[in-house]
Amino acid sequence: MQPNIVIINPDQMRWDYASCQGHPFIATRHLDRLAAMGTRFSHAFAASPMCGPSRTSFLTGKYPIEHGIRQYGGTYDQAQPNALRVLGDAGYVRGIWGKDHTFKGNVIGSLYDEGEDICIGIMGGHPDYINAWDSTSLDVGSKWNLTKRLTDEGLAFIHRQARTSQPFFLTLNYQDPHPFFACPEPYSSLFHPDQFELSPNYRKAPVDGEIIRLTNWRIHSNEINMPVAELKQAMAIYAGQIRYVDDQVGRILNELEALDLLENTIVLFWSDHGEFIGDFGVTHKIPAFYECLIRAPMVIWDPTGRVPRGVCSGLVELMDGMATVLDLCGLKQPEGSHARSMAGKVVGRRDVYADSGMLVRQPLEPISGHVIKGAMPPTAFGPGSMLRTEDWKLCLYGEDKGELFDLRRDRYETTNLFGVPRHAQIQDELMLRLAQRMMCLGQMPEALPTLKV
Repeated sequence: MQPNIVIINPDQMRWDYASCQGHPFIATRHLDRLAAMGTRFSHAFAASPMCGPSRTSFLTGKYPIEHGIRQYGGTYDQAQPNALRVLGDAGYVRGIWGKDHTFKGNVIGSLYDEGEDICIGIMGGHPDYINAWDSTSLDVGSKWNLTKRLTDEGLAFIHRQARTSQPFFLTLNYQDPHPFFACPEPYSSLFHPDQFELSPNYRKAPVDGEIIRLTNWRIHSNEINMPVAELKQAMAIYAGQIRYVDDQVGRILNELEALDLLENTIVLFWSDHGEFIGDFGVTHKIPAFYECLIRAPMVIWDPTGRVPRGVCSGLVELMDGMATVLDLCGLKQPEGSHARSMAGKVVGRRDVYADSGMLVRQPLEPISGHVIKGAMPPTAFGPGSMLRTEDWKLCLYGEDKGELFDLRRDRYETTNLFGVPRHAQIQDELMLRLAQRMMCLGQMPEALPTLKV
């Protein structure tokens, strides 16, 4: 009997805002429970720090450099190979509640058999959303309070499918903890701003070696003038949003157990990318490759035990999670996928690759008087690529400074070593490897097929 599949996908959740990942007080007990049952990937990386490109990579196994989606989302051709078509062809009943943010056109009735595809962006119409960093408590009945309602619908889907003989695939794609930072009580009062400390990389002005796009975003978002007290309030609400999501994880696990489905249901928790939430003195995201943006939580419950349980500390890519799910179901990967299944063994990658940014130039100077709150031009402008090993990270940009970070000695990425003579050898080695992966459309060159001659 083929296993059921439940995917839980919060939007923009940092890797380190979970207690199983080391957060000191957030107390994500339900995610911790899932991690204790299954496998937690402590070093999982997005194919892009932007929503749409990352989600497209997750469902296709291709990097943005190949699939071509470089903006926020909703533009990939449904006819192209993807995991949802593989599941449908295998007889899965597919449901989605929350944002698809990947495919062009209506996905309900084509790639999903039922559900609700809803994306509310950055909630730009909310009257309390004035500044990029603003946060608030939502009324329980607010049209922007989606997380519990979407879970209710998803649980109803599980109940319906439990009475049938067909396997089901459910993805719950939450808005939380995406900005605008807002959640209902009791979550909006769970944490106090005084509990939060500024990151060691916090700054209100550029330092030597800072990339132009980060400087531009700090100025365009007016976060150069962001009060520390209001930033810490946003951090408290962001943590509350994550606890809101965590309670949904608990509801889903409890219901699967109550229906006697958990032992035949794969559960995958992942986020498409991270969030600045104060790192470098800003919030939101841009097409850059800092750990706070590119590293994300991923946990899998594999009832068969084929994915070794415990903690995988090796480097993995988020799209390897979807590849693993398909493999556990005995299904082939979408045609052209470069993702790697971790069923049978978990072996970290030698390095991970990401690329991002629309093929439009980032302004070389901030635009005078241009103030934005998030996902608006020129936030996503300017292509860039990253190669990260266990110890080093190299980032190259189409029109910007390069970045080189020694992650062993500089975990907060405060000192850009690009062009420093004493690091020329490692920089050259990483640049060669990055060029090789770019030539191979992101995939590892050693993974290219060998043809007999």
